[in-house]
Amino acid sequence: MPHDVSRRGFLGLAAGGAAVTALAGCGFAPPSTSSPSNNSLTFRWWGGDARNKAYQTALQLFTKKTGIAVTTQYSGYDGYFDKLNTEFAGGNPPDIFQMDTALVSTYAAKGVLTDLSGYIPGTIHLDTLYSAVRGAGTVNGKPYGVPSGSGYAPVLYDKTVLEQLKVTLPADSWTWDDFSTIAGEASKALGSGKYGALDSSFDDSGALQPWLRQRGKDLCTPSGQLGFGADELTEWFDYWAGLRRSGAITPPDLLANAGEASGTHPLIAGQIAMTTGWGLAQMQPLTPHTLDIVVVPRSKEGKTGEALNGGVLLCVPAKSHNPDGAAKLIDFFVRDDDAIKAMGIQRGLPPSDKALNLLLPTFDAAGKRDVTYGQYVAQQAAKDGLPNAPTAPPGYNDVKTALDNAAKQIAFGKATIADGVSQFFSDAKTALANAK
Repeated sequence: MPHDVSRRGFLGLAAGGAAVTALAGCGFAPPSTSSPSNNSLTFRWWGGDARNKAYQTALQLFTKKTGIAVTTQYSGYDGYFDKLNTEFAGGNPPDIFQMDTALVSTYAAKGVLTDLSGYIPGTIHLDTLYSAVRGAGTVNGKPYGVPSGSGYAPVLYDKTVLEQLKVTLPADSWTWDDFSTIAGEASKALGSGKYGALDSSFDDSGALQPWLRQRGKDLCTPSGQLGFGADELTEWFDYWAGLRRSGAITPPDLLANAGEASGTHPLIAGQIAMTTGWGLAQMQPLTPHTLDIVVVPRSKEGKTGEALNGGVLLCVPAKSHNPDGAAKLIDFFVRDDDAIKAMGIQRGLPPSDKALNLLLPTFDAAGKRDVTYGQYVAQQAAKDGLPNAPTAPPGYNDVKTALDNAAKQIAFGKATIADGVSQFFSDAKTALANAK
């Protein structure tokens, strides 16, 4: 999904209202005023309503099976890491938390995460997962996070709307030129105040990364440097600027609600017909319209550029009050039948044969479409013959913020493309250098 990451430096304190207030204490045990014990955990995550409900169902089961009570803290993605960083800085992080795969290196480099090697394979049965996703939380050969699923970068579209407008539906073979055409046609047919697609110029993993990989580049290099240059980013911003001028994509003020799977997302609110970064499982329950997914537009040579990932991670802070219990909870999500069924694909596509076999018969049409299409994308990615995407280096959270800032400054007309590109590389290179 598209992520609007923390706008503060790592471990920097969030000021005033900058952080979203997590719903602390709304789990299955009230916040304790006494010292933590081996019979309690505090767990923080981000997510929409469907993910929150799935977690709460699974955690109730965990408490019944283990006797370990779990206090839950959850919010949307926006502000999530500001709140978490404040807790780390104060020396009181949650016992276990959900982590963005793009940020695990940053946190590991600061020494605030538990190396889970001591719990593998005795407590955490990592070998249950597909080999392709096991290493998603590994930094410098050490496992600091356990993946929850596998994922890719789709384009989600409102099939009902496009069919009503008699606009050509996206196809698996489509290109970026086709994306422009369909978005433009949909915008004209929708009328004033509605647009063919979301402006995804800010979306690093859901749009920019496959676009770069189609060109033999990537977001980062294996050595932890930026994997692309000014020419590639200029071309990227030029592409979206053309769509913006034509009215095919959203103005920047509509991006405020684009980061969460909720009724206010522009796709669900009827303001757009296509968006990057979302699957059916999160969005289909929010609308009576029929939604569908398609691979991110291909290069003219037919490459998808897809980089399969490990969904979200579960990590244990170095200062967790109950790391043993946290490790048990991680393993519970990895291989307990009831937990797998409760979570479904709210944290990514099934990461193991066990999860796939348990879940597939239970899925509705949207869930089955998500899974089978994910398998198709994996096959197409293999045909590309591209190397696996490198692990994001320490400091990458601020690189994401720099891209977000540059894209939106350009979209609002507050910076030229040349100035936005220059500012991005200055900010991004400083962030990576400071994280070493």
